[in-house]
Parts: sequence; C-alpha cells; structure tokens
Amino acid sequence: MGLEKFLNKFGGALKRFGLPEGLFARLASAYFIVSSVSVMLSRLAGVNPVSAWKDYVAKTSLPELAAWAAVLFLWITLAVRFLGKRVEKLDFTVLGISAVIFSLTAVWCSGSFYFGAAAALVCAVFLCYSLGKLPPGAAERLDGRIAAATVAAISLLAFLFTAVTTVVNHRNFGTSCFDMGIFVQTFHSLRENLSAVITCERDMAMSHFRVHTSFIFYLFLPVYAIFPYPETLLIGQAFFAMAGVLPLYLIAKRHGFKGWALVSACALYAFCSGLIMPCYYSFHENAFLPTLLMWLLWAADCGNIPVFYIMSALVCIVKEDAPLYVFCAALWFVTEQKGRRRIHGAVAAALSAAYFAVVMHWLNSAGDGGYMTASRFGPLLSSPGGGIAEIVKNSLADPAYLVSLLLTKDTLLFFCETLLPLLMLPLITKKINRFLLALPYAIMNLIVGAGYAYAGQIGFQYIFGPVCLLIYLAVVNAADMPAKIKNAAIICAAAVTAVTTVSLASQKLSVLKNRSERGEFFDSAEECLRDIPKEGSVLANTFILPHIADRAEIYELDDGVLIKDGLGNVTGIKEQELYDYIVLSRLDPLTDELAPYLESEGRTVFDESDGFIVVYS
Repeated sequence: MGLEKFLNKFGGALKRFGLPEGLFARLASAYFIVSSVSVMLSRLAGVNPVSAWKDYVAKTSLPELAAWAAVLFLWITLAVRFLGKRVEKLDFTVLGISAVIFSLTAVWCSGSFYFGAAAALVCAVFLCYSLGKLPPGAAERLDGRIAAATVAAISLLAFLFTAVTTVVNHRNFGTSCFDMGIFVQTFHSLRENLSAVITCERDMAMSHFRVHTSFIFYLFLPVYAIFPYPETLLIGQAFFAMAGVLPLYLIAKRHGFKGWALVSACALYAFCSGLIMPCYYSFHENAFLPTLLMWLLWAADCGNIPVFYIMSALVCIVKEDAPLYVFCAALWFVTEQKGRRRIHGAVAAALSAAYFAVVMHWLNSAGDGGYMTASRFGPLLSSPGGGIAEIVKNSLADPAYLVSLLLTKDTLLFFCETLLPLLMLPLITKKINRFLLALPYAIMNLIVGAGYAYAGQIGFQYIFGPVCLLIYLAVVNAADMPAKIKNAAIICAAAVTAVTTVSLASQKLSVLKNRSERGEFFDSAEECLRDIPKEGSVLANTFILPHIADRAEIYELDDGVLIKDGLGNVTGIKEQELYDYIVLSRLDPLTDELAPYLESEGRTVFDESDGFIVVYS
C-alpha cells in the first residue's frame, strides 16, 4: 500500500507538470526551437545548413544542442506547472508554433518549391497532431479586434515585402521591355494624350489596346498622373494583389470562421505564392484582377447585386479574356441562388459573353487578336487561322484530347505549386456547381499552359485571377466541414502556404543586398539616362528600356532590328538612321559587335556610365 500511495502521489505530481501526456510534444518543441536557432545562427555565419550541410554538421556540437534542448524542456515544464489551466494544452500549442517556425527557418532563401513542400509536409504533420490535441473551439479563441488587426498586419507585411523588393529589383535594372517597358510607355502615352499609343511593343506606333483591351488603365491613370514613375506601377501591382484580403476577410467571417481560423483564412490569401511571385515579372494588367475578383465573389456570396454588377463590369475591362471569370462566376451565381436573384446571374453571364464577343471581334479585325489567340490556344487549333469558335468546336468534338491537356510534364509542377499549399481544398466538395469557379484555372492555366509555357508557371501573372477563385473555393469548402476539421484544415493550409511561399519568395531579398553593394553603380547609370532628351527617338537594350520609356518613341534592341550575316553574326542595325539615340549595355556581349559598326556609321558616344551604359547619338 505504501508503494501504491507513493506512485499515486508521484503520478499526481507528474500531471501537475503536464506529464506524461505532453512529454512527446515538449521534447519535439524543444528540439524544433533549438534547431531553428541553430539554423538561423549558422546562416548569419554564412553557412547554409542544406547546401553546405557537411560544414554545418562539422561546426555543430550535438551535446551542446542537447543541453540547450534540455534547458528549454525545463522552462516549458515550469511554464506548464505555473500557468496551469490558464493555458490549456500548452505543450501542443508550443509544438504547433515551433514546427511552423522550424519549417520557415529551414526553407529561408532556398528558392526551391520541392524543399518548401517537404518542410511544409513536416510542418503539417506536427500541426495536425497538435490541433487534434487541443480542446474544441481553441482555434477560435481570439478577440475579433485582435484577429482583424492581425490580418491587417500580415497583409501589410506581404504588401511591403512585395512592393519594396519589386521596386528595388527595377532600380537594379532587373526589369525588361516585356513586361515593364511597354507599360511604362503605355501610361506615359495615356498621361500625355489618353491614346495608349506606344512603339516598343510591336516595333511600330500602335495602341496597346489593340493588343489587350485593358481599359481599366484609365481608372488607375489619375494615380499615375500624380506619380508618373515606373515604381508607381510596381507599388500599385503589389497593392492590388494584396487588397483582395479585405473581401476575403468578410467572406470568411460570413462562413463562420473566427479567431485564429479567420486569421488563417486570410493568411491563405496574403501568403499565396500565386499572388506574390507573379509580381516579380515586372507589371501586368492582370494585377487588377485579385482585388476586383475578390469583391465580385464577396458580392455574389452575400447577394449584393449592385456591387456584383459593378465588379463584373470592372473585371471585364481588365483584359479581353477577363470576361471568362465573370461568366463562370455568374453561372455559379445562377446555380447557387434561389428565386428571382438567379436572373441577375444570367444577365451578367450574357453581358460578359457579349462583351467578350465584341472585343475579340474588334481585336481580330483591327488589332492583334488573331496572333494572341493562336499563341495561347495553339494546341486546340486545327488550322493556323482558326479563332475562338474553332477552339470551342474542337474541345467539344474531342473531349479526350482536351482532358489530355489538363496535366502535362510542363504543368504538373505548376499544379502542385498552386493546389498542394491549399491542401486540395478547392476540389473537396459535394457541390458540383462550385467547380464552375475552377474552370478559369483549368482553361487559362492548365490547358493554355500546355502550349503557352508562361500560363503554366507560378512566376507569371496569368495565375492572378484563377488563384483567387481557388482561394475562395478553399475557404467555402472548408467551411462546410465539421467545426474542428474545418479549423484544422484552414490553419494547416495557411501554414503550408506560408512555408512554400517563403521558400520561393525569401530569395528575392537578394535584390536588397545587390542594391547596397552596387547602389552607386546603378545610380550612375540612371544619371546617364536622364541626360537623353525626351523628344529623341531611342533604340535601347531591353533591360535599359523601362528606365527611359517615358517618351513618344522608343524601340527594343532585339533580333527584329538586327542585320546578320550567313553565320548569324551581327553586322548592323536596320534603318539605324531612324534612331536619334542608341543605348547599349556593356554587360551585353552584343555591344562588342555593335559598337564598331555604329562608330563606322559616324555615331559618337553621347554619354556613358562606368562599366554599364553607353549612349550613341
């Protein structure tokens, strides 16, 4: 009896310290936290624990790590003892947080989705285990005002990170004619005379709206008129990519998400690689889609008809293919609503289809529509001159071939990059009508991506629109699940999204280091370019062009303007007398071939910067 009494007292003491129930969680937490600190210190010392793992292991003392882990284990044990029931299941909360921290530190600046996915898998396993041990409703125990402030903070963080790094990348001459220079000149033209006539897109004076019907630019023009700089476009793009978090916050609240689950639903958006990574391919008209589409989905979700029509119209004028988003959302609205409200969905679908038909006819007859259709939907065209009608006919006539385009070796990685971070939630539903919102992703990215590589890559703006629909589907599909499962699903999805995106996006911080080391070099180049008269006609290297595109005539130095001999060697420039100034980069091997030719034609050096830019007049 004495032994039994002792064991009972000993067992009671262990329970007061949260043992043995939290033993595994406490040990794992201590290990993750110590490992995270070790990895961070190693990176600061210049040793990468992954690419230089042998050096890392050689410099790491395992007994020292074990000692620190033991100290941390003791501190957690004391915290459990003194906090008691004030912090329920503290061990499992700490385990979930420490698993996320470890995964984020491990993938920092890796630039690899595969590594990010592996770390995210480890994170998800421990996070799911931790969430399963927490009491019901634990994920919702966060004051509403604090939740809103947290959402605002993470959204602001994502915006600032994207805006600053993309602007610095531009100032480091990391942007090119496509897709930065053409938009700088477009907005310059709009600011001057509202015409959008540019020369660097098709090597001739031509309105950009004859290539893409992006009339949404007129609504952004007042901002650009006040701040007429290339950086304005990049900051605006980052803003419109992130501003969609507000309507998503309202959608998530409407579907019953609270506390940390509500924050996680919004983090799913703010940390989405499909919204952050495309911003690094300069500027694109699709940047307006995230905010507009999320407000469109909010309006459809809550049945706000006036906003639904306004956002439908605004989405349509983003680009000629944007009516597809409205058409799919409107058809979903018809199937989701009841009674007379369905009429509004049918009207919006009909109007978007009519607008699409009109702008495509106009582009085909007066612009570049035929080329754009052929380049995007080439795999579905049986004849080079076929249009949208032929694409629809061929798709319906041979659905087996259409399905074969959904996943190819070129789009499989993209499929994983977009849907795995969302834990495949957009596809987990019993409501078949919701798949209407996944159609733009299937068409614009997977099918088009099978023949047009840019549409099937995470780093290009073709994902801006479809990923918003996928995020919405992830949130509403999760909301249909039982309370504890829906909260665990959305929190795990947010963590996986954050880890995979940090793995890809954190590498972009290298532009700040490049700027700090070579700032004077780039500033000198900018000063050189400012001396070129605005009224002059310019032919420029593609990476220099965006910095001097605020003029009426500027052309890209590409193969189209070069004269080559039978061996492919550059021997001159076609009609070089048309250009008042020719701007070359000394970092481009082509300059060594062109400089002697220009001097033989009587050109002289107008200005130059040390080791980078040379301007001939």
